Amino acid sequence: MKKKVYFITNALTGGGAERVMSVLSNYLVEHEYEINFLLLQDKETAYEINGKIKLYKRADIHPKDMTAQIKFIRHFMKKDPYALFVSFFTHQNLFTLLAAIGTKARVLVSERNDPAHSFTAKLTKVGNIVRNILYKSHYCKKIIFQTKGAMDFFSDRIKSKSVVIANPLKDGLPEPYTLERKKTIVSVGRFNPQKNYELLLDAFAVFFTKHSDFRLEIYGDGILRKTIENYIKKLGLNDNIELCGFCKNVHERIVDAGMYVMSSDFEGLSNAMLEALALGLPVICTDHPPGGARTYIKSYENGILTPVGDVDEMAKAMCYVAENPDKAKAMGMKALSVRNELSSDNICKKWKSVFDSILE
Repeated sequence: MKKKVYFITNALTGGGAERVMSVLSNYLVEHEYEINFLLLQDKETAYEINGKIKLYKRADIHPKDMTAQIKFIRHFMKKDPYALFVSFFTHQNLFTLLAAIGTKARVLVSERNDPAHSFTAKLTKVGNIVRNILYKSHYCKKIIFQTKGAMDFFSDRIKSKSVVIANPLKDGLPEPYTLERKKTIVSVGRFNPQKNYELLLDAFAVFFTKHSDFRLEIYGDGILRKTIENYIKKLGLNDNIELCGFCKNVHERIVDAGMYVMSSDFEGLSNAMLEALALGLPVICTDHPPGGARTYIKSYENGILTPVGDVDEMAKAMCYVAENPDKAKAMGMKALSVRNELSSDNICKKWKSVFDSILE
């Protein structure tokens, strides 16, 4: 008899966590698992999903209607009491665990961002209390973290049923570029406050005073696009910075860039950063909490870490890469080891081992 899993998410329209869900579900459905998705919004699926996987949608649920979401999830928990229910987002984790109360459901949750920033300032205290209670409950069988730093945010009781599993790399990445690199600096990510693009822009402005033959390309979009556009104008760098929007073939576009720079204040574990390392790009990244970057980057060995919010250090690192092409290339080549370590097959095997232990 096949083991049954329900993944719970708003939609599969995009995003790092949703990509991991799609990769994992496609792997499991070919390895003795029956896979289902509970989608809380009726939107077009951005990822390729195996035809054996069933998608259940509730288009009539408002995103802020917590009660309706809990009822929808609970319906399937009662229908399939021996299935495993999997959630990847903090608020959704709480709704899923609340839905499980009084049922036989088994729940696995995953924290996909810095747990210290999961709630708004107003809700931080209450949110952390509720999360701790629900994560300690017997309904929550396992908690998956992307980094040890994220796991260490929690109590020993929660850590005792936790596992650290990194993100899988996207399959089919381009081969590393080995010729002379373009004089471009690239960055990939949503335009939101967490990414702190003003730091990147300020650092580029300092760097540009010495290296005016370089240009900056930022791939992504989001709520702060207009703010970022205005900031670029304020710096007087319109002709040297391009906002490229979302790009499906972004890896092909950036593989020959001079360097990849990430300016985030915090992250779970950035897929974009890992993919840049796997492309052999010289990578500069803030040493942000809870430690995802420093897990994979040894500064000046396979990339460069800079302090969060430090314009001068980021600009200094950018100058180092531009002025030392041989050392930059060596760092990029050393970073390629993540290709094997974080292959989708290796990571999916780790997830399957956890699922098997719960459903045995």
